[in-house]
Formats: sequence, C-alpha cells, structure tokens
Amino acid sequence: MNKVVKKTIVGTTALAVSLLLAACGQQSTASSPSSSSSSKVHSTENESTKAYRSANRLIRNHDYQGAYDKLNTVNHRSSQVDKLSTDLQNYINAKSAYDNGDYDQAAGNLKNLKSTSPAMRDAYADLQDKITSAKKSSSSSSSTTSTSRSSASSAVSSSSSQGSSTAANATVDSQTSDQVVTQFANKMGFVGNKGYEIIPTAKNGNVYRFEVRQNNEDNTVASMIGIYQYNSQTGAVTKLQ
Repeated sequence: MNKVVKKTIVGTTALAVSLLLAACGQQSTASSPSSSSSSKVHSTENESTKAYRSANRLIRNHDYQGAYDKLNTVNHRSSQVDKLSTDLQNYINAKSAYDNGDYDQAAGNLKNLKSTSPAMRDAYADLQDKITSAKKSSSSSSSTTSTSRSSASSAVSSSSSQGSSTAANATVDSQTSDQVVTQFANKMGFVGNKGYEIIPTAKNGNVYRFEVRQNNEDNTVASMIGIYQYNSQTGAVTKLQ
C-alpha cells in the first residue's frame, strides 16, 4: 500500500514539473518577438546616430556631398537624419548655382534650415554671406558699366556740332557694343566712380580705338587720359597717345 502511494506521489510531482517547464517555455517564446523588436529599434537608432555624427564631421571638412551620401546609406533614418539630409541637398544645389554665377538661384535654393546641426548652420551662414556679397558686387559692376557707357554716348552726342569728324565718331559708337566697351574698361581699370569717359573713335574688324578722358570732381573739365587701340578678340591693348 505504501509503495502505491509513493508511486502516485512521484508521478504527480513529475507531471507538475513538466507542466511548469512547458509554461516557462511558452512564456519565453512569447516574449522573444518583443525582445527582437526592441533590439532592432536600438540597432536602427545606433545606425542613424553614427551616420549623423559622421555627416557632421564631413560637413566641418567641407565634404558636403560625402555627408549627404553618408546619410543616404541609412536604411531606417531618424528624424534628425532626414532633416540634415534635406539641408544638405539645398546647400549643394545653392553652392552649384553660386559657382555658376547664378546668385539669385543660389539664394532661392538656400532655404531655411530644418536641422539643428551647428556644422550645417555655419556652412549656410558662410554661403549666404558669399551670395549676398557677390550680388552686391554684380549689381555695382552693372551700374558702373551703364554709367561708363552713358558717359561715352553723351560725349559723342555733345560733340556732334563740331562737324563731320564727330559724325564719324557717332557712327563708330553705334557699331561698338556695350560688351566691348565693358571689356576694355574692366581690363584697363577704367571703372568705379572716377568720372571716366570712354569714347569710341575708330573700328576696323575686331580692332577698336578708344579715347579715354576723366572728368574732375565738378564735371567741368575732362582731362585726356590717352588714346588706346583694343583688340576685342585677343584682348590686346596698345596705348597710341
């Protein structure tokens, strides 16, 4: 009788242990997807963080394309990576337009920053200063060219009453493009607010003859600077007088 009781107890104990182990196994299996998901998220965060830090280092070294490419290698990008990538794309487009002399386009591409990257902020500020300076310089140059051209035309027009030689000068002037006068003025440094008058007096193919005068501060006296021969094709200049 005791043997039967003992066997019954042993059997019951073994069954209880088996059920307990099975329950633990199921619980462990049920929890594993969550653990895997958590690990995956953590891994993605690390990947984005590493790419973000690397991109900022590249930006500091002025390798903007390299930084942009680095961010685009991240499969599951964080919000900060997305924003920095957008800023880099805008910067690269703006820099390309700036290098091509299209300053208005460059300014339009340099949109407001989305990221909080200090490196990107400094790069934006530096390029913005360059664009602003270039636009001012371009505007000043155009104004100077227009003034020089206007002065030259006025000089020819005002001397029309002097006879046939002045009429010939007017004909030469009409055949001389603004671009040629500008090229000559820039080459010789006859620009700025210094009262220069560039008067075309002769033309033979690509060779032009210019009479250069300079007004005094009151614009009452124009002093002769010289007579020059300019080849618009080769850029060669010869002072004749």
